[in-house]
Amino acid sequence: MDGAEQAGVWGAYAAQVRGRVPEWPPTGAVVEQDGPFVRTHYGTHGTVGHRPLTDVPHAELAGLVRRQQEAFAARGEPLRWKVYGLDPPDLAQELAAAGFTADAPRSLLVADLAHLAPGRESGVRSVHGAPQGDSPWQALAAASGPHAKPLAEFEADRGWRCDPGDVSVLIEQGKVVAAGWLEVARGTDFMLVGGLTDPATAAAFVRHWAPPGDAHHHRPGPVAYCVAEAVGELRTALLAAGFVELTTVRTFRLDPLEAPARTRPVRELAAAEDDALWDRLRGEFGFRTKVVDIPGFAAPGPSATWPLGDPQEALVDALDRIVLRGLRAVTAPGEQVRWLDWQHPCYAFDPHRVGGPGEPQCPGQAYPDGDFYLYVDPGLRFGTFGHPWEHTLTVFGAGLLAGVEAELTALLGEPVRRRG
Repeated sequence: MDGAEQAGVWGAYAAQVRGRVPEWPPTGAVVEQDGPFVRTHYGTHGTVGHRPLTDVPHAELAGLVRRQQEAFAARGEPLRWKVYGLDPPDLAQELAAAGFTADAPRSLLVADLAHLAPGRESGVRSVHGAPQGDSPWQALAAASGPHAKPLAEFEADRGWRCDPGDVSVLIEQGKVVAAGWLEVARGTDFMLVGGLTDPATAAAFVRHWAPPGDAHHHRPGPVAYCVAEAVGELRTALLAAGFVELTTVRTFRLDPLEAPARTRPVRELAAAEDDALWDRLRGEFGFRTKVVDIPGFAAPGPSATWPLGDPQEALVDALDRIVLRGLRAVTAPGEQVRWLDWQHPCYAFDPHRVGGPGEPQCPGQAYPDGDFYLYVDPGLRFGTFGHPWEHTLTVFGAGLLAGVEAELTALLGEPVRRRG
């Protein structure tokens, strides 16, 4: 890749990736656009990206930086801001003047996938596309790094509507010896390496990720380039594997005085977590899914079951507002409940950190739109059960029932069943 080609790739990366607003935000995050800037609020931290700032007058830059600071300070989130070696130097100067501290520089490397050796790497396997709980590759990831995107953060971002990604492992003699993960920025020419646990195995993962777009589920269409951030041995290994250096990158950091939240407002449940809840619902509540199994749910007392009308938008929205208020009333800030969707991704969330201005949406809905939807306490002390075949909503648990009963009756009519 000659100088002109590198300049073209950098221009595409700066335009397509740095100031990109994804179609769907990462799980539990809120994305806001402010002129050329894109803020992503995760609840636990936040990031700023932006398109090239060549059109921003120097006199306005300090005010724009301050505005981004204020947006994150209002939420108590640590702020991470990547500055590249090809950015105007006054950006780094303004961040330093505003109190940011900078990490050591890393290389921003790129590979043209068309020029990499094709074919699968026999020892590397893709292992999952959604959170799976404890795993050998998580232990490897925790013991290595630093990574451009830590594995825990990468997995927290995943969602069925989010950008596709891949976690792969290198297996030798039946044992996982290395792991790598990447994401594809949908609608761009780039896939982005989040991390590689062992520089010595980097070439194997690159070969695994390099085949044409129809060869891997994480490649939704033509992707021209693979980008990685690296230093030291990993940088050397990637250069040997066919990458070239575009520029350098540094992360500028600004932390609040008080400790930020430790968990996101919303996270997708690992398969083992929602499996355990479904098993308990079957064993303790008689949960059944066949059309003939009506009511299919033996709600503990006290409980009440209301009939549901047609899923008109106004009714669905009103139902969600009533249920969310009820969940907030019976939980303390920081306490999480679950939203379960039969045979689909399920979520944990804090009712006090969703559904408000600048907050992520409450996951799911109460109205059973073609499937079984439940909001439940992880200990199953209270919750709601939406039955798609009976067209009913059951609320159980004394506190939650007391908080929503009057409003639900006014909205839906008298309950069809009660249990003391």
